[in-house]
Amino acid sequence: MNPEKNQDDIHVKRLREGRTAALEPLFVKYRERIYHVCYRIVYNREEALDLTSETFLKVLRSIATFREGAKFYTWLCQIAINTSIDSLRKKGRAARVSFDEVIFDESRLDAARKLVADNPLRNIELREMREAMQHAIEKLSEDHRAVFSLYAMQDFSYKEIAEIVGSPIGTVMSRLHYARKILQEELLIYTK
Repeated sequence: MNPEKNQDDIHVKRLREGRTAALEPLFVKYRERIYHVCYRIVYNREEALDLTSETFLKVLRSIATFREGAKFYTWLCQIAINTSIDSLRKKGRAARVSFDEVIFDESRLDAARKLVADNPLRNIELREMREAMQHAIEKLSEDHRAVFSLYAMQDFSYKEIAEIVGSPIGTVMSRLHYARKILQEELLIYTK
């Protein structure tokens, strides 16, 4: 058995027994990942921090609903995504997305910035591409954006995404296909 999963199972068991202190090691282990999941949906640092805290509070309140034998992190992501999407819907707004934050991690982003620093034309092209990507991603629904984020940025499998969002694998594949199609159509000018 995976020792990491085994530790999660131990903490979950303790939580179910009413030992709330067992949430702390889970929080320490997963808080950064959950923050990134929330941030990729709401694209607001302060709100993502609040949603991360809210996610762990919901874990504490709903631990009895955790299905024994399930992967804790998958369940945790599901709560984080639903909490983030609900927050967007309550506020009646769509998330604003930065192409840099969606596509590149910080180290690759720094390298890309260095490459274009001496080439003003390339810099303009990349800025236009980022704007086009942001525009394309904003066209996606919260559900499509969540699936795209889990696949492209969190590197979850189709099966894991299906578990997290509570949809069949076929729906996940369809949402990813749609997201890619929109992005491809919007960015067609840059691939010529």
